[in-house]
Amino acid sequence: MILLVEDDEDVREMLKMTLEGRGYVVELAENGVAALEALDRRRPCLVILDLVMPVMNGWEVLEQMKARQLSDIPVCVISALGGRAPGEAVAALTKPFETSALLAITDRYCSHGSLPLTQARG
Repeated sequence: MILLVEDDEDVREMLKMTLEGRGYVVELAENGVAALEALDRRRPCLVILDLVMPVMNGWEVLEQMKARQLSDIPVCVISALGGRAPGEAVAALTKPFETSALLAITDRYCSHGSLPLTQARG
């Protein structure tokens, strides 16, 4: 399962369709608070995280993931701001980006799928 955290509904739905078309299961979150709630329920193989969002931004989500000992989950940040990935992220894509770049990242980190949170933490 991939957790896709994006506040723009059109972008969120387009990315979901792209990833599901590749065979991935995608859970959506529209802001950082919803992302953390999703992480409490299930451990994804990858988090695709927008950095600029209302309610709780991507940098705050990264801080909370570290505080909750979830920093071993790979995170790909996406943002129109550009620049380098935060140190906690495995990759960064600048919007607009080629879907092939996103799929290369998902294929790298999600080749084995994911387990429910209770099984993943054992």
